[in-house]
Formats: sequence, structure tokens, C-alpha cells
Amino acid sequence: MAGTLYRLLAIASPAKALPALLAGVLATASGIALIGTAAWIIASAALQPPLSTLALAITMVRACGIGRAVFRYLDRLLSHRLAFACYEEVQQATYRRSASAIPLREGNVREGEFLHDLLTGCETLRNFYLRTVPQPLIAGILTLLTCAALLPLNPWAPIPLVLLYLLHLTLPHLLREKDLRMESAAYRGRLLDLIDGRTELAAAGALPHAQNLLNAAAATFQQRQREGHVRRERLFTLLDVLRVSVWILLIILLTPLAADASLTGVQYAVWVLVLEAVLSEYRAIPAASLGASEAVQAAANILPHTASDADETRAHTGKNIETAAPLIEAAQISFGYHAAVPILSQLSFTVRRGQHTAIIGESGAGKTTLASLLLRLWEPDSGEIRFGGIPHTSLTPVETRALFGAALQGSYLFSTSIRDNFLRLYGNMDEAHIWQALETAQLADTARALPAGLDEPLGANAARLSGGQRSRLLTALALASDAPILLLDEPTAGLDAARGARLIERVLAALDARGATLIVITHDLPLLDRMKQVIEL
Repeated sequence: MAGTLYRLLAIASPAKALPALLAGVLATASGIALIGTAAWIIASAALQPPLSTLALAITMVRACGIGRAVFRYLDRLLSHRLAFACYEEVQQATYRRSASAIPLREGNVREGEFLHDLLTGCETLRNFYLRTVPQPLIAGILTLLTCAALLPLNPWAPIPLVLLYLLHLTLPHLLREKDLRMESAAYRGRLLDLIDGRTELAAAGALPHAQNLLNAAAATFQQRQREGHVRRERLFTLLDVLRVSVWILLIILLTPLAADASLTGVQYAVWVLVLEAVLSEYRAIPAASLGASEAVQAAANILPHTASDADETRAHTGKNIETAAPLIEAAQISFGYHAAVPILSQLSFTVRRGQHTAIIGESGAGKTTLASLLLRLWEPDSGEIRFGGIPHTSLTPVETRALFGAALQGSYLFSTSIRDNFLRLYGNMDEAHIWQALETAQLADTARALPAGLDEPLGANAARLSGGQRSRLLTALALASDAPILLLDEPTAGLDAARGARLIERVLAALDARGATLIVITHDLPLLDRMKQVIEL
């Protein structure tokens, strides 16, 4: 926990954090000074001090009021700048973490849990910098200043004040709901399953049953939330009682000083109100302490765990692969989504430049799994894959993926438009390059026939396209990469034999023209005649 907390605090630069903290301290101190000065005026009025003294005190009240307003504005301005600067960095780190964790390996991370972390984690961390960190620090500084002022009056007086401050920091940790995140994740997971499978559930007449399961998960989650809220209110009430008790105790400790004239009546009255104002600053500490625990948990779930994770998406370094070495060498690779159920076992093969290769096998043999291993979406459980003579462990996943233009079966397509799908993957790609890829994939005529052409909305996951059109669009997106390896998963799925043959013919011609190599996963047996190598799983 301490290490994660340090990482979070390290994100905030001292150049931005210290001015914000100073503004917060001065704003709070001005408010307390305003109360103390007002108490002095009220208590001194009965003694009929000189008018000049009262005028000076009134001026101090106004100055404290103005100072509080100015410093409060600066506090909010600087703290928000700090929070959103940190928030931006946290979002970037979270994206890197999420990108490296997708796809989610079965049995490792549940989709609902992961989604919960992404949806709530960044907001929790933003609030950490905006609300969680400043208040305990400000209250701690005020506590030290108050203890320093009380110590000459009564050496015992600082003790209950310090203990009370520490209790406000530590007691809220008793409320940490370790299982609440899991129950929220379970509810989100059931909701996602219901949404994804709504067509199948409706066809089977099982929607009412699925809805009942979802309602039960929601009810359990809400009940836990209510129980947690009750416990929180009880603890906060206890702390309220402790604050009042400590305030009374401090007054009792100062009373003998007023009785023997060590403190004047006016000074005693000022201390009574100032101590109440200082203790009122403790009210925000429990919520901040809970926020710190939530922020640490959120950071542990969504931020990169190691420096290598943080560098996952760094720019391609341009490592040169050996031209004389095979393009891909797989040596004794094994992999399984579950340790007890291996998908690939001791698999070895070689793909050389220009050696167009087909991967075939029965359903479940591991063809798509092998494609995921080549793309470093998964790592082999054992064995090694070399790319141009370089072991995969010596390349970052980003560097590995730069070697591929890939279209895996079931890949997601953005809902906006054909043009946007290209631009999201490749940035500022010119329109001519887009049309060239579409022509090769035999989708240009379809694109031209759309009402808005390349800018026609495609619907969620390109739902407005047929299965064959989606497959060809994925192929076009892969072709546009200009990578040395084109990896296609069932590119002829949903196409008749003639159109499928023309697609492969054009793809091979385009790849041969630029010296690229095709690796294709297929059940299309006639396609094998066009391949130079067949790997059977």
C-alpha cells in the first residue's frame, strides 16, 4: 500500500503541489483568524477598549475575510490545475494498462471487474488529488501550529489533539469494503452477459430468468452499499462525539489558566472559539482517509504494475530484424488458457520471406490462438518465437505488432464510418491509400454505394455491414498497414467461392508487389493451392 501511495504522490510535481497546499493552508488559517479576531472584538467590547483598538480589530476582521476569499480562490484554482494535470497522466497510464491487459485471459481477470476498475478508477484518482490529499495535510499543519501554541500554556493539552487527529486518519480504514468491488464487478459482469446474449436469451425465452438473476445481483450489491453506509455514519458520529469531547477537555485544561489570570478572559474566549474552528477542520479527514484507501486500491488495479508495463506502448524503436534470418521461427511453443487444458503443445515451424503460409486445423485446434501468440496478445507458456532472428522476449509487444497487419476473426470495428476506422488505426491516412486497400479487398464498390460513401455510419461494431463485408473491411484495414507480414483469420468467410478466390488473388498480388508475406488461417481448402506452405495444427 505504501509503495502505491508513493507512486500516486510522485505523479504530482512539487512545483504545482506546494503552491496549492500553501494556498489551502492560508485560506484555512485566514478563516480561523477571522473567527479568533471576531471573538476578541466581542469579548473585548464589554471592557470598552479605545476606539482605535476596536477599529484596528475590525480592520483585521475585514482583512481576514478578504484574505480567506482570495486564498480560497487560489486554493481552488491551483488544486484543480494540479488535480487535472495528474488526472491526465493517470488516464494515459490507465490506457496503457488496459491496452496491455486486453484481451482478458480467462480465469485471470473478469470483464465486469476490469470494466468497473476502468470506469471508476480514474475518477477516484482524480478526487484523490483534488480532495483526498489536501485536507489531511492542511489539518495536520494546523494541528502542529495549535500544539505549538498550546504547549507553553499546558504541556498536556497537545496530547488529546494529536491523538484525535491520528484517530481521524486511522479509524476510517476499518470501513474498507474489500468485497464490495467484487460484488460490483459481479453485477456489471451479469449486465454485460445479458446485453451480449440478449438475442439468444430472447430466442430461448430466457430473458425473464436472466433478468431475475440480474435483479438478485443488484439487490445484493445495493444491500452491501446500505450496510456500508450505516457503518460509515456510525463511525462518523463517533468521531463527532470525540471532537466535542476533546474540545471540552481542552477548555477544561485551559480553565485553571483563566482562573489564576495566566489567561485573560478575552484570551480564554478566543481560545474557545479558535479550538472549535481548528477541530471543525477534522471533519473532512475521515472521508479523505477513505478516499486514500480507495485511490490506492484503484491505482493497484488500473495503473501499470511495473516499468515494463508503463512502457508497453512506447514508440517503435526500429530494431532491425535480420534479412537473412527466417521471418518467423517458432520453437517448441506451448500455450493454454488453463494450465490443465493446453491448446498448443511443443509447436515448431518456420516462415520465410515471401513464403505465403496457410494455418489449418479442426475447430479448437488453436489456429486463432496461434495468431494471438504471434501478435503478442498472449505470451507462450513455454518455448520461443523469433522474428527475423530476434527472440520475442527481446522485442516489446509494440515492436512485434509493428511487423504485422492483422485481421483476426471477430475483431471490433468502430461504429462511425469506414474512413474513421482507417484513421483511428493509422492516423492521417490519405484517401487514395484507403481506396487502394478497399479495392484490393473488393470492398470499394460497396463503399461507393453507401449514401455517404466513406463517411457513412456503420452502426455498433459495423452492424450495418454483412458478415462478408465486415470480413473484407478487416482485410482492407490490415492491408493498409504496409507491414511485412499480413495475418488474416478466415478472410474468405461469408464469401462465395469465386469472390473468395478473387480476394486472395488480389491480396497475394498486392503483397508480392511490396515483398510482404501472407499468413492465413483458413478452412477454405482451394485456397491452399495458392500457398507455399501449410501448417496443420
